[in-house]
Amino acid sequence: MPIYNRRFILGVAFFTVIAPAALGAVVPMLDAVNTQTAVTLKRGDFGVGTTGYNNGGILTRSILAVHDNIYLGVVFDVEGAIGQNEARLNIPGVVAKAKLTDGWADFPLLLAVGYDAFYPGSHVRSQVSNPNYNTVMGPYFTLTKPIYLFGEEQHLHAGIRMPLQPVYTPEDTELYFALDFPIGYFIPIFEIQHLYFDSTRLKEVLFNVGLRFQFFEHLAFELDMIMGINQQTNRMIVFEYLDRF
Repeated sequence: MPIYNRRFILGVAFFTVIAPAALGAVVPMLDAVNTQTAVTLKRGDFGVGTTGYNNGGILTRSILAVHDNIYLGVVFDVEGAIGQNEARLNIPGVVAKAKLTDGWADFPLLLAVGYDAFYPGSHVRSQVSNPNYNTVMGPYFTLTKPIYLFGEEQHLHAGIRMPLQPVYTPEDTELYFALDFPIGYFIPIFEIQHLYFDSTRLKEVLFNVGLRFQFFEHLAFELDMIMGINQQTNRMIVFEYLDRF
C-alpha cells in the first residue's frame, strides 16, 4: 500500500476515535468574523485568542469571566509582526461584554453590551497613518437569536457599534448582521457589516465569510476573509483556546 494511502487511513481512524468525545465539546463563539455575538462565558472560564491578518499583523486577546454573564480582558495589536514590514504596536485596549438577558423559554434572545476591537476597513478616516488593517475599539450593542432551518439550529447575530479609539468617529457608526451554520465540527459563518446611516456609502459595505473548525475540546480555529468593493481582501487565521480555573 502506498505511504500516502496509509497516512490518509491513519488520519481518518484518528478522527474517528476522537469524534465521540469531541463532537459535544464546543468552544463558545464570542464573535463572528469581524462582529460580536451576545455569547459570554461561565464564571471562572478564561480564553486566549490569536488572530493573524494581512501584511503580517497579529492581534491577541485574553479574557476572564468574572460572572456567568460578564467577562473582561485586554487586546494587543501588532502590525507587521511577521515578515519584512516594520512592526508597529498599536495602543492596547480593554475588552468587556455583559449579557443582559437569555430571553425566555419560548423566545430565546440573547442581548449584550460591550466594548471590543474590530477592523474598520480601508476607508476609515480615523486611520490616516495606517489606512489598511489597523484595529479600532468601540462600544457595541448586540443580539443573538437561534433559528431553525432544514431541521438544524443556526444562530443569527445583529448589532450596532461605533468607533471610539483611537479617534472618535460617530459618522462611522455601523449596523451588522451575521449568521452561522453549525455542521458537526464545522461552522460556516456569513457576515455583512459597514451598514452606515448614509445611503451614499453603500460601496463601503463589507461581505465577510469564515469557516470555524472545532475538533478539540478546548481549541477552535477559523479561516476568515473580509471583503468589500474596491477594497483589498483581508485574510485572517484565528486560534482560540478556552479553559477554566
